[in-house]
Amino acid sequence: MSIKLTDAPAPNRAGDPEGPGMNHTPVVENFLARVLASLCMAVAVLAGTASLTGVVEGSSWFPYLVLPITAMHLGAGAIRSVGALRWLALPAAILIGILAIASHDAMTANTYGFSTAQWFSSALSEAGIQLATQVPPVASSIYVDFAILVLALGVSLVVELLSSFRRTALLVIIPLSFAPIIASLFKQEGAGIGYLALLVLGVLGYAGLVPRIFAKPSPRASGARLLEPKALGIFGLTALACVGSLIAASMWMPGFRSGMFPEGQRPSGDLLANNVDPLINLGRDLRSNGSDPFLTYYTSAEQAPYLRTQVIKDLTQERWEPTEGLFHSDYYGDVAVNNDFTSFGSSEEVLQMTWPRGNSNPLLPLPDRSYLVNGIVGDWQWTHETSVARLSGDALGATNEISVAYAQLDITPEMIDYLAQLNLGANDFINDDYTQLPQDPENALQPLLRRTLQEAYGQEGTPSSDLEKAVALQEFFRSGNFVYSERTPLREGYDGANAEVVKAFLDRRQGYCVHFASAMALLAREAGIPSRIAVGYAPGEATGESLVVDESEEAGALARSLETGTELTGYSVSGQQAHAWPELYLDGIGWVPFEPTPGRGYTPTYAPEPTASAAPAESTAPEVPTARSTPTSSESPTPTPQATEGTSASEASGAFWLIPLVALVVVAGLCIGPWRRQRTRQRRLELVRSGTPDAAQALWAELLSIGMDAGTKAGDHESVGDYLVRLAEDHPQLVEPLRLLQSAIEQSFYASRHPQAHDAPMLLDALHEIEHQLRSELPFGRRILGFLFPRSLGSALGQRTTVKDAADH
Repeated sequence: MSIKLTDAPAPNRAGDPEGPGMNHTPVVENFLARVLASLCMAVAVLAGTASLTGVVEGSSWFPYLVLPITAMHLGAGAIRSVGALRWLALPAAILIGILAIASHDAMTANTYGFSTAQWFSSALSEAGIQLATQVPPVASSIYVDFAILVLALGVSLVVELLSSFRRTALLVIIPLSFAPIIASLFKQEGAGIGYLALLVLGVLGYAGLVPRIFAKPSPRASGARLLEPKALGIFGLTALACVGSLIAASMWMPGFRSGMFPEGQRPSGDLLANNVDPLINLGRDLRSNGSDPFLTYYTSAEQAPYLRTQVIKDLTQERWEPTEGLFHSDYYGDVAVNNDFTSFGSSEEVLQMTWPRGNSNPLLPLPDRSYLVNGIVGDWQWTHETSVARLSGDALGATNEISVAYAQLDITPEMIDYLAQLNLGANDFINDDYTQLPQDPENALQPLLRRTLQEAYGQEGTPSSDLEKAVALQEFFRSGNFVYSERTPLREGYDGANAEVVKAFLDRRQGYCVHFASAMALLAREAGIPSRIAVGYAPGEATGESLVVDESEEAGALARSLETGTELTGYSVSGQQAHAWPELYLDGIGWVPFEPTPGRGYTPTYAPEPTASAAPAESTAPEVPTARSTPTSSESPTPTPQATEGTSASEASGAFWLIPLVALVVVAGLCIGPWRRQRTRQRRLELVRSGTPDAAQALWAELLSIGMDAGTKAGDHESVGDYLVRLAEDHPQLVEPLRLLQSAIEQSFYASRHPQAHDAPMLLDALHEIEHQLRSELPFGRRILGFLFPRSLGSALGQRTTVKDAADH
């Protein structure tokens, strides 16, 4: 028995009794689809913005984004579903953004009479300065939080604008990628796989709803599901593939779990980083291996001095930073600064300092125990407690050369013990900040410090004096128990300085000067010795040049005060000399520096390094070579097992890069077929919706492609009627939609009665029903292959669109 389709009624015409005048467009269109798509966009925007956690310190700013972002997207989506009010969606979103901005604390803080526009610009300018002059994580402030809110609202507005039109709806991924890209560049731990996965899921959910958002209202579609099971299956597979790819890529590629610039670059090139995390800054400078000197100086001392720029005394916080608001004096020009150190056991020295390319750091690098500064042009501050000097803005630009008089400590251990016995400077006057240990709720830090102290003291037990304890700690760190490494802390997640970092360092026993100084400072406090951390520069590299004091102008004012003929030795300082070291308070002498970092600087005369030291212990993890660890020509070229292991690891790491690269190429290749098929399909469906004479031709071509992709190909000499009758015989449940399509196509081909625009929803629903039925009957594997490799793309039958082709059959 055959099934006839020729008696099918023609689609409604404009003059038919049940034409378009009988079909009223609903007031609300696709409300649920639009609301769900808006919710997906809100999730994507919030997930992308949340990846900035770590670029900006903390997450206290994030809750203030949730309400305005969600309200903006849901409000715009709901308004777009009302046909008559659709044009109000974007203005409504802008209004919500303006209200969110106006109610922010940064805007309500305008008590100076500025106009709203001026204050808005000033708030963003202040946020820009804070962001540009700080190394991530940037300290949170109302202006930085305000800038993030403006960024998120701006991204949301662009997303809403793009989602207003079908042709640009999928371009929303471009603005959504902005915040994660920033995080992947400047955040040490990368954008975060969780945030990116949530963003991808939001975008996929939105993309899956786009066809429903722009679907025309249709009686046949009134009872249709929001997403068919097939679409849900494809969405699930795509989501799993995307999230799986992100997780796999994160194992090798920077930007996910580690930043593109993991040392903590800041967005400005030349602006000075002034956020109070000099230890992270120091690590970045060391790893940059910058060898260009920015500072040169001549000194009368036999040994080049350490140069101090900042001092950290509070080691109880989660973030160790210099204390602000300490008592200071304001000076102008040449000044003999107040000091509270004893000159006993010291030699008076002179240092003449020059910045060849100009100075950009307001923190003056001065030797310890400086007491006279000449050459500053302008105002500057002197912090008495820490002996730190800071130039004003005017002085920074005008000062290019200074001379400093300082006391070089040259004292023996016996002299320090004698002074301690005299009780001339008991540490009763030392602030409690120098003796407090970090909070230890898990009771893990102090037991570790006690065990480490016992190990450092050795079998001889606890030394009797503070100096002996300090010397034992210094020898413990320099004797081979620890390995100097600038990369291991970064690679294993304990870079910087705080209690958790010290615990990891004492366990891993690999780090650089920041870790050695921090650990010795905490161990000294556990031993009862006040301590602090000095940040600055280790002794510079000798330039081979010298300056002989005479009556010429070449020598500075202080240098000319020395005896004629005195020779000053020249040194240069670069980023490779960036350094941190502990300073301990000893009774009778005051604050004195120690050098626990192996291979850096020199040990002081009162704590000399033992003549025979143990060989450095081999690290269990290969150290990544740096410029500082590269052997010189005088060293043995024979590779050590550790170096060989490190090279192999480096080569293996490079090989691993090929895996995600190949995976990405394969995924991109698999997407070409579905993308081309979808593009061809959308072009044909647009012709059907337009109601032009080519509508039936596009409908017939798409029907042929659907059949070919489903394995039900039309014969080379099969006409429209023959092919559709065969489909109806094989699939009786499709008789009605096939009869509707046959009538529309044949009347267009043979009677020039082309489908009109108001016929399109009914015809497209019929086409969709046929496609769904044909694909649902295929095995799962065939469906996947048909989706990835559509047969219709390489066949002439799939492109059969002309009247002549149809008429010939």
